[in-house]
Amino acid sequence: MNKVLIFSHESDIDGLGCVILAKLAFKVIDYILAPNIEKMEEKFRQCILSKKLDDYSKIFVTDVALYDPALTMVAESELKDKVLVFDHHKMAIENKMNRYSFTRIIDKDTKGKRCGTDLFYEYLLNNNYLKPTKAIAQFVELTRLEDTWEWGKAGTTGQTAHDLAILFNSITIEEYIEKMLKIILNNNIFTLNDNDKLIIKNKKEEYEKNIQIILNNIEYFIDNEGNKFGIVYANYEYRNEISDYIVKTGNPEEIKYLIIVALDKGEYGQKSYRSIAKLFDVNKVAMKHGGGGHIGAAYVSITKEQKEHALVLTKKHGLEYLANSNYPTNK
Repeated sequence: MNKVLIFSHESDIDGLGCVILAKLAFKVIDYILAPNIEKMEEKFRQCILSKKLDDYSKIFVTDVALYDPALTMVAESELKDKVLVFDHHKMAIENKMNRYSFTRIIDKDTKGKRCGTDLFYEYLLNNNYLKPTKAIAQFVELTRLEDTWEWGKAGTTGQTAHDLAILFNSITIEEYIEKMLKIILNNNIFTLNDNDKLIIKNKKEEYEKNIQIILNNIEYFIDNEGNKFGIVYANYEYRNEISDYIVKTGNPEEIKYLIIVALDKGEYGQKSYRSIAKLFDVNKVAMKHGGGGHIGAAYVSITKEQKEHALVLTKKHGLEYLANSNYPTNK
């Protein structure tokens, strides 16, 4: 039995980067994707209870840390000998999810800011599961630059990294995985083809057309700590584009952070928090509402009841209600 199972984040190129590396490293893999930590924990726990994990020799959890009760269930069973967790979210560290030998959760170290793909790649290389190539190394670094928001400081390479995220938003998950595998396996260096570049160009034009409409619908409030913030309804794929636009245009409303309410994300929606003021820690804000993430980007899930209530209110009152809502958690 040499089957490999990987659980990963479905919502960005970092989670899928781990799946792509696993496909390169192992002959036979299965993967299960989830939109957030709550769904990841639920899916993993269901696999424990159904004995599905018995079919695999190695089980990886990447880019989304494993939370309780599933985490403790692994620690107190033989699963701890074949499960490895690779994550980089500050929320997971603050919630002490890295307290076991099978969890490797690093936000940043002497190498700089880390991401799930980067940490998983290091493990695969160190254990001789994957032979390094220039194309793979470039793919991993592009993924890291995008996922750690360092792409904006990395010139042309950084723009390519952000283009990967735009490409991901333009195609299906399976298409993205297959495209990346094809590039890595068929090229000495990582390079996008003309068709991919056209897809990215068209998506950028779509963003430019829609972002101004979204910005016209932002509502502004002051939180309990006296911080001014903006909040707006928008599709999940716009979460970074809107915040980047506000920063690039000088943050005229002088907000500390932005909340994008994406009702198309997950089961009932998600609030994505983005820092607008330099060094403002949105992870602290999100954790107070039952979520978390990084200093510059975090999230809080929305419940069915919260979504239903918000939608019967006016836009302004619905957004204010959601901004103040907490996601129930026993973490």
